[in-house]
Amino acid sequence: MSEDPTFRIIGNAPAARSLRYEAYRREWDRRGEELDGANYPVHVDLESVAVCDLRCGSSEEDPQGFCQIWTHEHIRKLGFDEHTYKRGYMDPKLYTALLQQCAEMGVSSIKLNYRGEPSLHPEIVSFVHQAAELGFPDIMMNTNGNGGARTRPELFADLVEAGITDLMFSVDAADEVTYDKQRVGGDWKILLHSVRSAVEARARGGGTTDCRIRASVVRTFLNAAEVDSGRMEAFWRDKMGVDWMSISECYFPAGATHQWKAAEWESLSAAEFQCPDPFRRMVITWDGKHTMPCCQGFTLEIDGGPVIEVAENLQTIKDAWTSENFDRLRRAHRDRTWDREGKEGEPICVNCAVTKKPTPIAISV
Repeated sequence: MSEDPTFRIIGNAPAARSLRYEAYRREWDRRGEELDGANYPVHVDLESVAVCDLRCGSSEEDPQGFCQIWTHEHIRKLGFDEHTYKRGYMDPKLYTALLQQCAEMGVSSIKLNYRGEPSLHPEIVSFVHQAAELGFPDIMMNTNGNGGARTRPELFADLVEAGITDLMFSVDAADEVTYDKQRVGGDWKILLHSVRSAVEARARGGGTTDCRIRASVVRTFLNAAEVDSGRMEAFWRDKMGVDWMSISECYFPAGATHQWKAAEWESLSAAEFQCPDPFRRMVITWDGKHTMPCCQGFTLEIDGGPVIEVAENLQTIKDAWTSENFDRLRRAHRDRTWDREGKEGEPICVNCAVTKKPTPIAISV
């Protein structure tokens, strides 16, 4: 297994959790180390929504920005299929059916988003509660902290109470000025209230003892000084009380030449990198029409097919997990051929940010 070179942690990782959570993490690690896909995923991303209330990265110079929801025109110009860029909300009946399949297969971890802002789904608290009732050790959600909290201020406290285990706020700034430049369309004060309400709900004993709250940062030219100086950590961990922070370098889909870049990028070879995700992770789009064995599946090349009834053909999550496209991608990483040209290679992996090694550029204050 190769570690994701684009991702790092600031501060101490969260303390040990429950025995069932630790067992799930051991299986997660084992799948990656042994490159064993078994016959079901360890983790499934259920895309609750494919809409967002922010337009991150957009500006007069770059009106498309770098968010996957807002870049459909940019992606189409590059020749990508538009199939995953249709916007919508997952039907609660579909969610329940997919969640039940996951529980019956032995899936341990559920994440309630892929591209959009999950707190915009009117049933998001119910979605978390259902997953908690079924006993999933890990129930995750990435959020911009705005979304549904614009009209329901205590939404994130409610999510903690419902049983979420990993609540990850995408913050990207330590002050309102930087935030307004990078998280375009977001409201700094709403974000702060959302984080505080979640932290306070957990402090009151709400939800599960496994609950952890994270601040996530995409490091760009705009906020690199805040990250590198320690100011980002001081604000979010020391002042706001989150458990830990994660830092990712800005790469996709804006690319290594984007004006916001704060790192130089080096492509890794198959001899250097084997991706563990296809052996343990699966993504299902909001309409159930597409499945992918990683979070970078923007084209049909690795689509495992629908998990809804299409033309009287009902495919299950397990069917998609064992599909030829999924198996082909696993072989390419197991055999270290993903960087080759022709049938043995996987262009989607060659173009993926995870197969790149970033070297951060120092940005002066």
